[in-house]
Amino acid sequence: MWRKQEGARTGLTELPKTNATSQQAIAKTSVQMNRDLYESLQRGALHEASVLENARAAGTLAAKKTSSVLPYCHFKPLSAVAISFDWKVGSGVWELLIEAEVKARHAATVDSEALMAATVTALAVFDSCKSISQSIVLGPCYLSRKRT
Repeated sequence: MWRKQEGARTGLTELPKTNATSQQAIAKTSVQMNRDLYESLQRGALHEASVLENARAAGTLAAKKTSSVLPYCHFKPLSAVAISFDWKVGSGVWELLIEAEVKARHAATVDSEALMAATVTALAVFDSCKSISQSIVLGPCYLSRKRT
């Protein structure tokens, strides 16, 4: 049973009555894996392009739907969502680096949308690879840059 805490406010807060400004946020995360999974992806055994493209699509959709998942997040029409991948390999490390950049013209920031995009992208990679390896580690996920 949910109980309202004394003095707690509920509902969306009103945005300031200011003009919309250009908003940008970049979030980063990673998917750490074992050598076997990395090599399977590189060999195409899991169709790496499909894994990454499906993850990119999932992250993009997640950014667009952030306000549907986070109850106090205002809907924002996004002008751009870009998700990029890079590999960090060496010294016993096999890691997929994920960067999600989100842009909008709005009064509220887009940091939650960027974090949602990065996190869901990593989760989609995990979901595609979990049958091959049980030693996948996601994160950390963090806000790398925010510009308002």
